[in-house]
Amino acid sequence: MGSAAILLSNKKESKNTSKYKLFCAVRTQRAFEDKAYLSAIREENSNGKLGVTLNRDLLQVAAEILRTNITILDSKILPFSDKLWHGVSIVRKKFAHKDQDINYNYYVPNFKTVVQHFCLPTSGRPLIRDIAKGLKLSERDIEPALMTLHRFGNQSSSSLWYELCYMEAKERVKKGDRVWQLGMGTGPKCNSVVWECMRPIVGESSIGPWADCVQKYPITAINQGD
Repeated sequence: MGSAAILLSNKKESKNTSKYKLFCAVRTQRAFEDKAYLSAIREENSNGKLGVTLNRDLLQVAAEILRTNITILDSKILPFSDKLWHGVSIVRKKFAHKDQDINYNYYVPNFKTVVQHFCLPTSGRPLIRDIAKGLKLSERDIEPALMTLHRFGNQSSSSLWYELCYMEAKERVKKGDRVWQLGMGTGPKCNSVVWECMRPIVGESSIGPWADCVQKYPITAINQGD
C-alpha cells in the first residue's frame, strides 16, 4: 500500500523554505456523461459480490478526457505560437471533408519548452509509453514513471509523488524547473498539476523512499522493453 503527504501553505514567508510553488492546476471530469460515467463503475454482480465493471468504452473515454485536460493546460502554460498552431489544427480537422484522403492530426505542442520533468500515471508500461508517444517524451522523461512502477507497483495517486521523489533522489530537479504531475482516475477524471522548484534540492537520496535502492536505478531492461 502506498501513501503520500504534502504540506501546502499560502503564507508569503513560506517561499523561503518551500521546495515548490504551485504554477498551474487543471481538473477535468465527465461524470455528467452516461457513457463516461459507466465506463468504470463499482457495482454488485449477479451473485451479489461487489466489484468493478470495466466497459468497452473505457479506453476511448480515457483518451478523450486526457485530451481535454491537456488542451486546457496548454492554453494556460504554453507560448502563443504553440496555442496558435494547436487552434489551427483543431479547425482544419473539424472542417476537413470526409471524402478527402488527407488525414489531419491535432498539433502536438512541445511541452518540454515550459516543463522539464513529468510524473505520469503508473497503470502499466503500455499506458506510460502511449502517453509518452502522444506528448513526444524521451526515455529519460518517462524513466521516473517506469522505475516507480517497477519498485512500488501502481499505487494510484501516491505513485506521482514516488516519481517526484525519484527525480529528487537523482538530483535532476533544479531551481526554476517545472514538474508536471498528470493523474487519471475513475469518475472519470483527469488532473494536471505543474510545480515550480523554488530552491536547490540535494540530499534526498539518503532520506526519501528511494534511499535504500536509488543507486540500482534505472534498470535498463525495463526502459527498453515491455
